[in-house]
Amino acid sequence: MTPPREALLAFLFSALGLVASAGATGPLRPLEPLLSAHTRLMVFSPHPDDETLAAGGLIQRVLGLRGAVKVVFMTSGDGFPEGVEKQNRIARPRAEDYRNYGKLRKKEARRALRVLGMKREDVIFLNFPDGGLRNLLGKHWLDRTPYFRSPFTLQDRPELDEGALLANIEFTGEDVKREVEKLLVDFRPNLIVVPDSRDRHADHCSTYFFVFASLNEFRKKHPTVDPEILTYLVHFRQWPVGSGAGTGSHLNPPEGFAAGGADWLSLSLSEAELANKRKSLLEYQTQMLVMSRYLMSFARANELFLANQEENDEAREQAKAKCLSLIR
Repeated sequence: MTPPREALLAFLFSALGLVASAGATGPLRPLEPLLSAHTRLMVFSPHPDDETLAAGGLIQRVLGLRGAVKVVFMTSGDGFPEGVEKQNRIARPRAEDYRNYGKLRKKEARRALRVLGMKREDVIFLNFPDGGLRNLLGKHWLDRTPYFRSPFTLQDRPELDEGALLANIEFTGEDVKREVEKLLVDFRPNLIVVPDSRDRHADHCSTYFFVFASLNEFRKKHPTVDPEILTYLVHFRQWPVGSGAGTGSHLNPPEGFAAGGADWLSLSLSEAELANKRKSLLEYQTQMLVMSRYLMSFARANELFLANQEENDEAREQAKAKCLSLIR
């Protein structure tokens, strides 16, 4: 269907505005042409809230176009000492406190995603260890004992959730890869959104490498399916906290971030999409207690993603080594 003239003009002016606002970082490409009713979007989120911070608008847009969306949480966010201490007003949390905190964060995530239009069955929790994904990517890759044990929950395997994917899953890298590959096989996404390999949080960059490894296996078995990959940043220095946080101002790429030849794509949000994104973020009350200004700094007039990231094996291994060296 041909779009109305007013909508077409608005889109063109929006795209021109993106190019003008990019400044020294180079032009931003509009993301809109990649999206349609045929979009099958899979968003990988290291913790509850990352999906809304990075892609709350994108999720709404795809659903609004009658596309399909799955959101996959790698962890339940149960390994956050400062959050548990503030939530429970205690100085020395026990393993039970961390486990209950993870359950609360999952409830928040389901409420937040309901605001964005998601159905419960399209929200998946893998329940791998918060703060421990780099350990599974490195020292605990092989599926053999001893499995990694979370220093917070004291568990060495995911809690069984409704709709558990595979049996006999422990805290190992191979099991993460197996579960992600099953998700890819079952859903067959044509657009994948995942944290960037250069994100400064170890759970975030580790998520990228798990998805990359699973996608390699998936492509070998299903060569006719080749999804588009977009990456996003959440942790990079103090970005994007600044004078425009929470006001709906434009989000620009962070200064000092080496995109490595990748293109920045921007999705302009409507007023309704931005309002829903703010409302969704406010469902994360456990996180608002600790970092409300930071969370709301992502409530901007657009969302940013990186595309066409062509890394050779050497560059990817260097990025992986840097990720594994991060403490958290």
